[in-house]
Amino acid sequence: MTFTKTISESRNNVLVTSVAVVVSALATAAICCNIKERQKRRSDYQWERKRQEERTGRIRAEVKLRDALSKLKKAKIESDDEHVLPLSTVGIVRAPYPKRMGTPRQGALVPSSRGCIQFVKSLSPEVLDGINAYSHLWVIFQFHENTSLATSKKTKIRPPRGGGIKVGQMATRSPHRPNPVGLSLVTIDRWEPSTRRLYIKALDLVDGTPVYDVKPYVHWDIPNEVKVIENPSGGIGLKLPHWVENKADVLASVVFETEAEESLRRFVRQNKLSPLLYPSKDSMSFVAAKQTLIEILSQDPRSTHRGISKNKRGSLSAGSPIAAKGNKHEGTDNNSDVYRLSFGNLVIEFVVTEKGAIVKNILEGALKGEDVVAD
Repeated sequence: MTFTKTISESRNNVLVTSVAVVVSALATAAICCNIKERQKRRSDYQWERKRQEERTGRIRAEVKLRDALSKLKKAKIESDDEHVLPLSTVGIVRAPYPKRMGTPRQGALVPSSRGCIQFVKSLSPEVLDGINAYSHLWVIFQFHENTSLATSKKTKIRPPRGGGIKVGQMATRSPHRPNPVGLSLVTIDRWEPSTRRLYIKALDLVDGTPVYDVKPYVHWDIPNEVKVIENPSGGIGLKLPHWVENKADVLASVVFETEAEESLRRFVRQNKLSPLLYPSKDSMSFVAAKQTLIEILSQDPRSTHRGISKNKRGSLSAGSPIAAKGNKHEGTDNNSDVYRLSFGNLVIEFVVTEKGAIVKNILEGALKGEDVVAD
């Protein structure tokens, strides 16, 4: 009897344990199902919210597009313009000039500068067959970083070298025009059909500039007989306003401090300047980069519209001239205004003295604003 009772108790214990395990498993399953259900509801809610946000954004975009098209149509009707030309981008400029400040005013002023036009994939490389037979190229592009609207009522501007005079927009080469379209003459370096890249030099184009067309330069564009003369009385001559040839803001020299030059050399060697345009495998990349910076700084890239006379183009950094003992370059001190400009992936810090520009430091990074003056 005792043995039978023990077996019975053991069976009961096993049964109770089994029931407990089953109940525990069911409870765990229920909890898991509950968690999954809540996760599903949360996911559904998040998806629905994103869908609503996307729908709302799409509706707003459609409304803005309709308004813009309506205004464009109205403007076309009012102007009676039957020759509106839709343009498509054929390529994008890749250049070491991420911002307008520091971009050369004219490509011919910086002949060593490097860049390329990355043509779109929808364009067959065959359209550029034979381009290597030319030395120069006209680039038709958009001033895509203009801060003024094409609808602006302004008709006159102050040219950078005009000494404060005002002239009509279309009497200058300003990017601020009724149609923000530019024309630039560049030097052809080489054409790579496999990558759809046309490498160019002597460019004055901001990185990311949309290109609408390119045309080979031929000698008839500017005949050799044309010469710059102040008062052409007869024959062929090129007449220019006096302020175009004003070179009062050209800096006499550009000097690199030893540490700055070594920094530039190191960044080029580490492929941190611009791997596409100044690759470390090119033994001339450092020399080309330094020469480009010399050409840019010698033209004094500072703005003429800062509103502070001491910081404008042609002025000296604060504290100059100074003949301080121990300075590496006479005419500079630690209190001088340090100007910065972007060059590729680097920031160039320089000061301006009565003798010219001095590159003080070269850092890796990007500027937040268009240009910066240190305190």
